[in-house]
Amino acid sequence: MTQATAQSRRHQATLALDARATLGECIRWDERQKLIYWVDIPGRQLHRYDPATGRDDAMPLAQEMGCFALAERGGFICGMRSGYARLDRFGGEFTSLASPDYDPARARFNDGRCDSAGRFWAGTMWEPRDRAGGIVYRLDADGRFGAQCNPVIIANGITFAPDGRSMTLADTTNHVLWAFDYDLVTGISSSRRALRSYEPASGRPDGACVDAEGNVYVAIMAGGRVEKISPTGELLALIELPIPNITCCTFAGDDLRTLYITTARTRMTDAELAAHPYAGGLFVWRLPDGDAPGIIEPRYAG
Repeated sequence: MTQATAQSRRHQATLALDARATLGECIRWDERQKLIYWVDIPGRQLHRYDPATGRDDAMPLAQEMGCFALAERGGFICGMRSGYARLDRFGGEFTSLASPDYDPARARFNDGRCDSAGRFWAGTMWEPRDRAGGIVYRLDADGRFGAQCNPVIIANGITFAPDGRSMTLADTTNHVLWAFDYDLVTGISSSRRALRSYEPASGRPDGACVDAEGNVYVAIMAGGRVEKISPTGELLALIELPIPNITCCTFAGDDLRTLYITTARTRMTDAELAAHPYAGGLFVWRLPDGDAPGIIEPRYAG
């Protein structure tokens, strides 16, 4: 599909919740409980949103939670500022786990997701943003972990194709969405290539998810949109929002055909916030007939 055709496939997301999050991120659908979980990283809150009722509950956190995944045995595996932790349930207790040796005064976990073998992949962001000090780690079910992929400034957009043969990683500050070959048996990525690059003025790739055909839906920070990108990097469609800072997205609902999108108010001036009053809100968009649905998110096996 050409750029012109993609431009003709423009869609509009609508507001689901006026959350006013500072930086909404890592949104995930729990298909068992029929609930959506998401975080406000600097707001230090884990949110639980019920699409059936519109109710949103917030759990206060002692530190920033950059990312999480649901766990097979219940609760969550989390990437916190201080490292890995397990949360036994929403509103429950944290248990710290063995963690990578990085300086939490200068870096923290930022984006993460499990592969279909139940490994938790999570990357850090280097907060000084002056070099590629962010690292992507793989946490196995037995608790062992190690550095993977290439260093980045801000790790984002970690996704895995439904067939387990490829993955993506966005280096947000450098305006590129990388793709890798992936070996699901060994958990090793290889053959890095640019899936899509961005001009600075067009925005920066942030969080992402995939559909059942392996298309990547990537949120564009400072770009006011989510892009649907084919496995070969072709721009297929745009989902536009009435605010600039789009951060992450996930498929939800029994048919996995509803896309929920987090946004942010961070680094916006008073004038910009006045012009975009729903910044930091939770948005929603329903897939057209004929588009592939999402996939159920794998859970941490440990």
